[in-house]
Amino acid sequence: MLDRLGFSEQEEAVYVELLRRRRAMVSEVSEALDLSATVVTAAVARLVTLGLATRDDSGLHMVVPPDVGLGTLIAQRQAALQQLQGRLAELVEVYRTGAAARAGEIEALTTPEQLSTWLENLERGAKREVLAFFKPPYVLDVNLDDSTNALATYRYVYERAALDDPRAPAEVGRFLESGYEIRVAAELPSKMIIVDREVVMLPMLPDQASVHPGFLLVRGQSLVHLLVALFERVWQAATPLRLTATSVAEGEAPAWDDTDVMLMTYLLSGMPDKTAASRLGTSERTVQRRIARLMKLAGTDSRMQLAWYAARSGMIP
Repeated sequence: MLDRLGFSEQEEAVYVELLRRRRAMVSEVSEALDLSATVVTAAVARLVTLGLATRDDSGLHMVVPPDVGLGTLIAQRQAALQQLQGRLAELVEVYRTGAAARAGEIEALTTPEQLSTWLENLERGAKREVLAFFKPPYVLDVNLDDSTNALATYRYVYERAALDDPRAPAEVGRFLESGYEIRVAAELPSKMIIVDREVVMLPMLPDQASVHPGFLLVRGQSLVHLLVALFERVWQAATPLRLTATSVAEGEAPAWDDTDVMLMTYLLSGMPDKTAASRLGTSERTVQRRIARLMKLAGTDSRMQLAWYAARSGMIP
């Protein structure tokens, strides 16, 4: 245990033996521990230097009570760590205002290892919020569930095409169940992650399909403010995804009613439009108009996407 204070195994053994004896000669400790006199002499000399033992003129070593000697040593180490923490903050400020600041506080991440490390550190270190755009194709297979920070709130916008990815249904479902706010937009300008409105990560190319040429880590106040404003503009225009049917509308558009729910249930069962219209007591054209309206509300452009949306959002049983 004392190795955390820089003690070797032999030094800790000598210290414990002195605690047992209260006072002892080097020869006595050497014999008790089966260590050479040279090793014990060096060990007790270090204990004396650290204030854990004393030595008189006859060569007798007396241990200092551990709550005094060892307690003082631990307090000194704690004070040193606090000083280091203060120095760490200073060094971070030097880093942030140094070369990165001269380059507009933009740093290039060009390897998968760099990207994964920064992404994980940013999300785990989030204190307030994480905002993100999800746009296909996916570049890294990152499990964001494992990076969830209980201190932060999460708002994600998916490009509609991203919902066609086979991983999307389970992923979005987990996020919604975890309390994330999820919305869908017809098209996004780029992939992007914003953490605490202080740091932004985005690809060098809008439609980048691999790590190369790299990603950008942006910390400049003006640039971050601009990108946050972009996110908020897209967020306001995007369609919410929810697990309950309280509202799926944009602005003042009406939510799904009971007829819509029944219609989607019929369609998911494979029922043709004409048969569904007959069951609902309306015309086939009215059914088609309803479907078109629901697709617009959900921000989808195909019946398959609409069915997925309805199922994942809890609109239908």
